[in-house]
Amino acid sequence: MSKEELSNDDKLVLAVKKRYRDMLVEGVDPYEWAYAWRSEINRGGFKAVDFLMDEIVDTGKCVGCAACVTICPTDVFDYKDEHPVDTRKDACVLCELCADVCPVLRPLDKDLRTLLGFKQPVIDEGFGPYNYAVIARAKDKKFLERGQDGGVTSALLVHLLENGSINGAVLGDVLPENPQVGVQKLATTSEEILECSGSRYTYSPNTVALTEAMRRDVRPLAVVGVPCQVDGVRQQQYSSIRLEVAKWYQNNVALVIGLFCSESFTHEHITYIAKELDVDPKDIVNVNVKGKVIIGLRDGREIIMKLKDFHPFARPACLYCLDYAAEHADIGVGGIGLDGWTFVAVRTEAGHKAFQAGVDADLFEIMEVDEVPKSKSLLIRLSEMKRNKPLPALMPTLQERIEMGNTNPKTLYKDYNPSDGGKNGK
Repeated sequence: MSKEELSNDDKLVLAVKKRYRDMLVEGVDPYEWAYAWRSEINRGGFKAVDFLMDEIVDTGKCVGCAACVTICPTDVFDYKDEHPVDTRKDACVLCELCADVCPVLRPLDKDLRTLLGFKQPVIDEGFGPYNYAVIARAKDKKFLERGQDGGVTSALLVHLLENGSINGAVLGDVLPENPQVGVQKLATTSEEILECSGSRYTYSPNTVALTEAMRRDVRPLAVVGVPCQVDGVRQQQYSSIRLEVAKWYQNNVALVIGLFCSESFTHEHITYIAKELDVDPKDIVNVNVKGKVIIGLRDGREIIMKLKDFHPFARPACLYCLDYAAEHADIGVGGIGLDGWTFVAVRTEAGHKAFQAGVDADLFEIMEVDEVPKSKSLLIRLSEMKRNKPLPALMPTLQERIEMGNTNPKTLYKDYNPSDGGKNGK
């Protein structure tokens, strides 16, 4: 189709895309990239859904955070196979929110740290701003036994729900027929929160449940998610395009708990485990990674497998995430180098208020971080590995990575030199 035959909507999308691409090539300050689409707001907007699909989804750079899906005021998107699908794009009202909340298109706005209310004094030793950190585990055995590493998150959420601080929590659950395939869950009872305890190493689209929370007007909310999901939620809360749907997230998401995450695995890793161990996938009840892969089976056996054997199953989209420690969450948590305990980094005033409520209620056993120094050291090392990459917009597309022969999130930028501007991936 010639340019003359394009609709005005299509021409405008191409103009925005050219403006954006020119900014990337010319080395414009990344915090100015959003001007490429925000400049259209006062002129009536443009069909941002097409720009987002062309630039992020179709190039394989989408991290699957679902922010575009859950911010859309007219339900343009479905969410399938860990990606948005523009099923009803004719419903687009040119609001541009889907582009503005995408954490891959641009870095988060500079003023976000002020808006999030980080607790003072702020420390940053390599895993994001925080005020204090402890190592903790739940005292109640039902949380300790069901949780992945210490049960802190589940115990805290149940306490907040029961004391009225929240009325629901956005979490990850699993398919009944396959307990290693994650699905989103809006939990509104203590029992539902407990059922969601534990982690999966496939991608769980937790934040898709935000749509249900808004539809049912369940608020205030806690949201638990991996770093890319945390960034998507923050983009939704503090988008510079101030429409009512964005204000709903700002007013009603009261607490964000971020899960430390290096990468997740594709669903094929479940088939691999089942075949190697000669078990049914539904009998794989737990997968944990501690420098090795620890498989818990329904019959009580615990099998150790080599982590390197799982590298082929690394989810390629995870390459586009630069955050290991959920640096924009209110509280960051993970079992980093620990067995049965949780590393807890309290970052914001909201995070401190929530965690202190749990401490005051005597929910946790607590150790000082210095008692297990290797945990903090490992957290810093893994965080810096993810930070030391170009911004996602400057990375190769998925097809380019396939042609390079490297789709492993951990190794593509192993020797990355920031001075090359992100143009040389290997």
